[in-house]
Amino acid sequence: MKFKIDKGLLPVKIHFFFFFAALGPLLPQMNVFGRQLGVSPAVMGMVTAVLPLLWAAAKPLFGYVVDFWPRQRKLVFMLLILVMTGSYCGLWFLPMPEEPQAKFPLLESVYHLNDTVYLKHYERKDGLLEKYSCHWNCSDDEDFKLYLSNATFINTVYTDDGNISCSLFHMTLDEVREGETICIPKGDCNLICYEDVIENRSKRDVNSSGVDGVGVLEEDRRYKDEGSFYSSAKFWAFVVLMCLGTVAFNVANCIGDAVCFDVLGPERGSKYGAQRAWGTAGYGVTALLGGWLIDIVSGTYKDFTPAFLIAIIATAIDLTACRKLNLPSLSSPDDSGKALREVLKIPRVLLFITFAVVAGTFDSFIIYYMFWFLEELAEQTDSMAKIKLIEGVVVAAQSFIGELVFFYFSGKIIKRWGYGVTMTVSLFCYSVRMALISVIQHPWHLVFIEGIMQGPTYALCYSTIVGYAASVAPEGYSATVQGIVAGMDDGVGFALGSLVGGLLYSWCGGRGSFRGLAALALVSSVLHAGLFSVVTKRDDKNKRVLPEGEKMLDNAIYRETVVPLTDKQTEQL
Repeated sequence: MKFKIDKGLLPVKIHFFFFFAALGPLLPQMNVFGRQLGVSPAVMGMVTAVLPLLWAAAKPLFGYVVDFWPRQRKLVFMLLILVMTGSYCGLWFLPMPEEPQAKFPLLESVYHLNDTVYLKHYERKDGLLEKYSCHWNCSDDEDFKLYLSNATFINTVYTDDGNISCSLFHMTLDEVREGETICIPKGDCNLICYEDVIENRSKRDVNSSGVDGVGVLEEDRRYKDEGSFYSSAKFWAFVVLMCLGTVAFNVANCIGDAVCFDVLGPERGSKYGAQRAWGTAGYGVTALLGGWLIDIVSGTYKDFTPAFLIAIIATAIDLTACRKLNLPSLSSPDDSGKALREVLKIPRVLLFITFAVVAGTFDSFIIYYMFWFLEELAEQTDSMAKIKLIEGVVVAAQSFIGELVFFYFSGKIIKRWGYGVTMTVSLFCYSVRMALISVIQHPWHLVFIEGIMQGPTYALCYSTIVGYAASVAPEGYSATVQGIVAGMDDGVGFALGSLVGGLLYSWCGGRGSFRGLAALALVSSVLHAGLFSVVTKRDDKNKRVLPEGEKMLDNAIYRETVVPLTDKQTEQL
């Protein structure tokens, strides 16, 4: 059997691969890039809530422009890609926070430990002792916190932990007396200690000012620093560049879907998922490569230079491929939008669009806050040195294990189940996915979850949304309808997910937020199944002439875009 390549579809495949390859090392990192700059979860939620509203308006607007001037659609498409990468790469020039002063050993080692060491409780009232992070040089045990006097010979150590225990400091209990505990240190080991800079600096600030209110001073300083940052040119440059890049990406992605359906034509519309799968492959490759390279070149703060370089190279190849796209000639609609308005009155279409918003809400929270939660977990588990590699592996798992399979087979799945059932299943899978994320204990655990759950949630849901939009689009309105449906999904839906998600994250933390949204996704799945059943039963009961809007669907150029449906499956639209 000879392997045949459709050369006419090759530019589409190359476009999808390199378009998403430019985004792979950047898009998942936007929120954590802002976190590194100093943006809080609540503020990031407000910023990312504004973004979807912008592209919710921009998508149908640009789609309408492309539909009414079809000869210019390739030019508009390429300009959007250029603006996207240019804006994202503009973040390259924002100054990162200065590297923190490296912690150095004040007590390099303690050689003359007694056979026993006194462990006492320290209430920090006198301010004579300073806090240190210590470990034994002969073992891989985790660091522990101690208060020590400034001496080279130590026979007494102090802790502010209410539960005084030798085991907390990896020593063996010898004897407990009134007010003190006697421990046996590790034999033939040295205690290596480093100054706890934050703790001691706060204490010195209070001592030098003669004020006892450490919390008041620290809170006042923190609020002044935050106020200064949020009014700075650096913060607003981040907001503007992120807005431009993300809006351009979403609009270009939407028009790219319409262009893909134009190239495929109605007879090959079910092959959309096979073309889009190439974008998944490009996204996964560069996300993994970019994360690995960022960790290699970075110090305390992550250096995103490799990600920006990958994006520039991928965009240059993508633009070259876009020039080779052979788009069919399309005529501009001349009905002043009548067909479009009629389609948007159909109950089935309105129901679908409503739950596309719900799905977009869940996608938004996962995209914007999953890595935020992951980095907090990495800080708790001492995994920050490899966090960008872990995030890259997560995206690669999403792409190659989840999305690739489900994008490729999405046409067959929708043909078997119909759009309504497929949407219900996707919403249920969102519930399972977020519930699983909420229980992970280490960043590496997320790789398995995302590899399994990205496909039946995002990939299947996205294919259902764009496929349904293509199937109901009247002649001449392909890009416009894609813009409307996608604008509601990742426009209004993303705005809700960003704003509500940011506030929820601030109140409940990462685990609580994911658990709450998992419950909401389960309710949404049940609600969609019920409403879908009501709509289809009503259609069965009312055996009457189709409304004018549904008559127009018979002439839609993408009527058979996703699947040729049986009578029973037609009812499931």
